[in-house]
Amino acid sequence: MPEKKSNVGVLYGVVGLLVVVLAVAIYMLLDLKKDYDVTSEELQQNKVFFKMEKDSLERELHFIYTEYDSLETDNEKIQSEMVLQQEKIDRLIAIQADDAYKIKMYRREMETLRTVLRSYIVQIDSLNSQNQALMAENIQLKRSEQTLQTQKQQLETEKADLEDIKDLASSLQASDMLIVPINGKNRPKKRIKYIDKIRADFVIRANSVALPGEKTIYLRLIRPDEVALGTPELEVISYNDEELPVSASRTVTYENADLPVSIFWTNNGEIVPGEYVAELYCEGKLIGNTTFVLM
Repeated sequence: MPEKKSNVGVLYGVVGLLVVVLAVAIYMLLDLKKDYDVTSEELQQNKVFFKMEKDSLERELHFIYTEYDSLETDNEKIQSEMVLQQEKIDRLIAIQADDAYKIKMYRREMETLRTVLRSYIVQIDSLNSQNQALMAENIQLKRSEQTLQTQKQQLETEKADLEDIKDLASSLQASDMLIVPINGKNRPKKRIKYIDKIRADFVIRANSVALPGEKTIYLRLIRPDEVALGTPELEVISYNDEELPVSASRTVTYENADLPVSIFWTNNGEIVPGEYVAELYCEGKLIGNTTFVLM
């Protein structure tokens, strides 16, 4: 009987011990669950935080990408480098930045991209300033060139004008021109049937600029029907790119002083009634003219 009571006591002791162990186990499990819940909540919070950080950084990266797009330059080297930077941004955006290390790396790379972007902005601004300065200089050079061209043209015009003035100043001039139809006895006659010759009297004026020496004077007598009375030799002169028939000519010695001259045309039967024009030429220039009437 006493042995039986002893066994019951042992049994109660074991049960009590098991109850205590179970209680401790339950307490520890509850504590572990509490820690797990806290850790799980922290992980969830960190996940949300990392996602917000990544989204924020992605927005900044997209902004930087757009900034690269907005930069304009003709410099091929900078253009190529900017394309490489944009490709780097695309690779960063594709990274799943879901922990502190990756977020830190993400931010460090973004700061590098921003720094490089600022350097490109400075370079492009500098190049644009240089280009503007070169364009302004080019415009100034073109204006100077136009001014020089205008001055050159003006000088050429003035030179040509001076040459014309010099040529005109050195040209001979005839004055006091008088046409006298005469008969065989050198008497003036108006009627055609009595005319044997036509005499042209004039004075070559003094000109200190003209070259002295032998000068050939050409006389043209032009009928009312605009036909020029010719010479037996069919003599012609060149004037204003035209070949003009002449009526008579005479070579004189000119010494820069007034020189009275007479030229005779012999009637060959070509004269008709009406108003005539008489012209004098020398050295390719018209030096005098007048009109007269034959009946």
